[in-house]
Amino acid sequence: MDFDLSDELVAAQELARDFAEKEIGPTAAKDDKEHTFRRDLVSKMGELGFYGCVIPESYGGNGLGFLALALITEEIARVHSAMRVFMNMQVGPALTLLRFGSEELKKRWIPPLIRGESVGCFAITEPDAGSDVAAMRTTAVRDGDSYALNGSKIWISNAPVADSALIYAVTDRSQKHRGISAFYADLHQPGVSRRALDALGVHASPLGELTFENFRVPAGNRIGNEGEGFKICMWQL
Repeated sequence: MDFDLSDELVAAQELARDFAEKEIGPTAAKDDKEHTFRRDLVSKMGELGFYGCVIPESYGGNGLGFLALALITEEIARVHSAMRVFMNMQVGPALTLLRFGSEELKKRWIPPLIRGESVGCFAITEPDAGSDVAAMRTTAVRDGDSYALNGSKIWISNAPVADSALIYAVTDRSQKHRGISAFYADLHQPGVSRRALDALGVHASPLGELTFENFRVPAGNRIGNEGEGFKICMWQL
């Protein structure tokens, strides 16, 4: 059995290594010390196709596959863990939309994420619900052609800088984990407030809290059916 990397994969690995060493490495320590998020690097990584490995060309990706994504992420992480976190936050929502989202959601949100034009995040953890996702308290109540979201998500990577978010919320408390639903939302709409948080390390990766107060999300932005959020979340993780 041949375990050697293909020429295509070697090229992707070398491209990521060269980029990480020349573009990320020189300011990595300074960026971490000063809590600096490099939005310019986000765009450059998008232009190089780093986020698009597991996304087909029809949605802006390159379809190189999961091994290519792993190789690229490894090279980024070797130089600066903060940008490795960003890789996860960018690819995770896009891949989840690809697997479970409607065609409209895929076309609207995946390409800008993959190109690095839009910063994404996923909002799962809450003050009283960490690894126990089923204990989340954020609610999403259907009101006509939209949902009103209320609650708080905490320790969310990219929260202070994200343009959009994959949000999990309870639509039917009586169904417990089967009452959780998933949504993709524009964070520049009314009803969202943010608070930056600090951590022990990886300071160049923005971390924060998202609070929703009657935050309106169009019903068409729901991912999958009501009650499928827990399943989607477990798949994503």
